[in-house]
Amino acid sequence: MKHIYYLFLFTFLLNCTACVDSLDMSPENSVTFMNVFETERELEIGVMGAEASVRNECVGQDLAPNGEYSDYIEEGSSSLLQEHEPFMYIVDWDWFYRVISYANVPLPYIDKIDMPKERRNFYRGQIYFFKAFAYLHIVRLCGDCVLIRDEVETTPQGQTSWIKVIDYAIELAKEAVQLLPEWDKLTDANGNAVTHRARPCKGAANALLAHLCAWKAGCKYMAKPEDRNYDEQELWKIAEQACTDIIKREDIYKLADTPEDMCETTFMGGSKESVFESIFRNYWDELAQTKWDQRLASTDMAVFYQGYPVVTGATMANIQYMRFRITNETVEKMFSKDDLRRDAWFYRYEYMRDSVDIDITGGYAYPYKHRKAYVSTDGGAGGGEFINFDANKIWWRLADIILLRAECRARLGGSYLQGAIDDLNTIRTRAKAKLYDASEYGGNLRYTIFKEREKEFLIEGGRWFDVLRNEYYKTELYGGFRNVSAQDIIDGVFFGALQSSNFWDNPLLRQNIYWQRRM
Repeated sequence: MKHIYYLFLFTFLLNCTACVDSLDMSPENSVTFMNVFETERELEIGVMGAEASVRNECVGQDLAPNGEYSDYIEEGSSSLLQEHEPFMYIVDWDWFYRVISYANVPLPYIDKIDMPKERRNFYRGQIYFFKAFAYLHIVRLCGDCVLIRDEVETTPQGQTSWIKVIDYAIELAKEAVQLLPEWDKLTDANGNAVTHRARPCKGAANALLAHLCAWKAGCKYMAKPEDRNYDEQELWKIAEQACTDIIKREDIYKLADTPEDMCETTFMGGSKESVFESIFRNYWDELAQTKWDQRLASTDMAVFYQGYPVVTGATMANIQYMRFRITNETVEKMFSKDDLRRDAWFYRYEYMRDSVDIDITGGYAYPYKHRKAYVSTDGGAGGGEFINFDANKIWWRLADIILLRAECRARLGGSYLQGAIDDLNTIRTRAKAKLYDASEYGGNLRYTIFKEREKEFLIEGGRWFDVLRNEYYKTELYGGFRNVSAQDIIDGVFFGALQSSNFWDNPLLRQNIYWQRRM
């Protein structure tokens, strides 16, 4: 791991050097950490390096297309488990370790700068948040990984069990919850209110804590037998309370009035339904050097599903060539006619189904969660070219937290069950869908909640993690993923293979066992 740290510590210093004048830092012949962090404003910019790293490098890295719902999966797709093609499953954890690198740099200087205790707590809480945030994603994508705590490691480090890593992240998240203010109390180093939702606050930290605990609790079956000596019910209780602490702040967090409003406002940024997000709307040109890089940095799975009428130049017939597709038949099974999500999530659903020739539509519905495109303003033939959907990255929205709490309550059972039903019905009420009936899915409340998440977050990119957390791989994944053995799971079939560059400077790293046997 040392190549990651040295590279990004050096980059951090170069970035600081480039903006010395604008930051009004003390002039020195050479920039060192000691003179980089002398004021609160300089510390704030240091911490914002982690925030920027999440925005610029991690968006799109968390998407797991292998588990997203689709009625069409092409032969040879990674969604079908191509076990003899391990290179299809390589993941790059460097992106998330960069967040940890940026977060660790300013940490030792917090107590050396003259500022009130609550401001020290604020910056420390942000750093803890970003580190825990990175570890959540590394663990979910890679399983066992290198555990970097507060220090900069200068010697090779082997992997740590993902259970121990997530335990560390849980403790960080708990600290962040205690240290960070609520969103409406956020201020910058100059005392100005923070009005966007990309800065960590107590609510975002609670969302992170809930997802960390839920992952460890639900994925116990994926851990090595020697790592399973923990009480998952206690974790579900912590997650349930963390969700509750967000939901009860109705002055800060509120569902959009309708699914249509959610599409029109939440993805645009700053919505009360958003718990934590990264800002991209109107700023895609800042993200990368080329339009292709900007296309790759999708905020969710929409680029694989959605074309006409939003994507520049897309025709109705293009729907038959999208990587993932949803049939009209599936839409009708998922959403009743009264469910407002049907006509919000899909463009002119009934008209496209009934009035457009099936030779054009192929019988597929037209996803329409994103309503705006960001297009090139270059002159000549390149002008007007589609770059990406013009939307923020919504890491967590309130609907996610409500349905996650419903899942926690269903897992806890007993006196929690009515609360689970109430949470489920909160989401259905917003959509004007039929309220819960005990006969649904044979009376399996937890599966009903899973299916509700599938509908609510369709094409948003998190279904893979929902499937694994609920151990529904036998029915909800595709191809060979449905038939893996218990040993395959422990060996890491649901985690990615490490890319070869990870091993160059670190001989202590070991490849994912499942994929190593197939390389």
